[in-house]
Amino acid sequence: MRVERRAFTLIELLVVISIIAILMAVLMPALGAVRKHARASACQSNMRQMCLAMNLYALDHEDRTMPFSHQMGEYWFHQLAPYLNAKEYKNNPEQYIQGVMEVSFCPMTKRQQRTDASYYGTAYKDWKFLGGEGSYGLNLWLQPNDPIYRKDLPGQAKNFFEKYSDANSSVPVLGDSVWVGAWPYPDDKVPGDLTGETGYPGYPHGEGYFMGRFCIDRHKMAINLGFVDTHAGRVPLKELWEQKWHRTFVPNPLISLP
Repeated sequence: MRVERRAFTLIELLVVISIIAILMAVLMPALGAVRKHARASACQSNMRQMCLAMNLYALDHEDRTMPFSHQMGEYWFHQLAPYLNAKEYKNNPEQYIQGVMEVSFCPMTKRQQRTDASYYGTAYKDWKFLGGEGSYGLNLWLQPNDPIYRKDLPGQAKNFFEKYSDANSSVPVLGDSVWVGAWPYPDDKVPGDLTGETGYPGYPHGEGYFMGRFCIDRHKMAINLGFVDTHAGRVPLKELWEQKWHRTFVPNPLISLP
């Protein structure tokens, strides 16, 4: 007795393919959102580790952060490396950028393939300075020992946290940034380009523009900040002007974003 085998018709195959396509269209955005959430969580984990390292550094150095310096091996990320168990990085960051010091990078960013000695980052690209690379910036009000730029901030000495313990738990230590650090002010302007693609011209080195280095659209109109008590969290860009960046910082809730 002959048994007939029934094959799929072309129409049935097209229906199955259409259903799969519809499911993919529905699931892909959800998967993308899950990936971004995982990257944001990893970013916060990086910041917690770095803030803890800064706390340990201050404990070992008479309640102070590292002195401000533009010398290889002495900038803040060089000095922090041994407290992240990356001693070799301190004096040779370019060779030891991989491994432990990958905590310097937000997972939402990519390393730029450039030969420049230093360059600014963007919302989704890293910066480079003194051999180091990363995508987080330091709140430079935590570095009172600054013989280079402190003189460029006349009348602002009162704003520096002279000792690390002067900063309460809500003071930001690190944040997603296009540069290695900044001195945010409550009246700083909002950048016209939140991607940071305009680079340094969009973030002049001067009072009135420093917050722009942190005000980037890296995590859906927000960035991650790590604080003195080592916690880290997502902060909407508008709320950056409401953080306690320096000792006399007065929150500015009137900022409007483009």
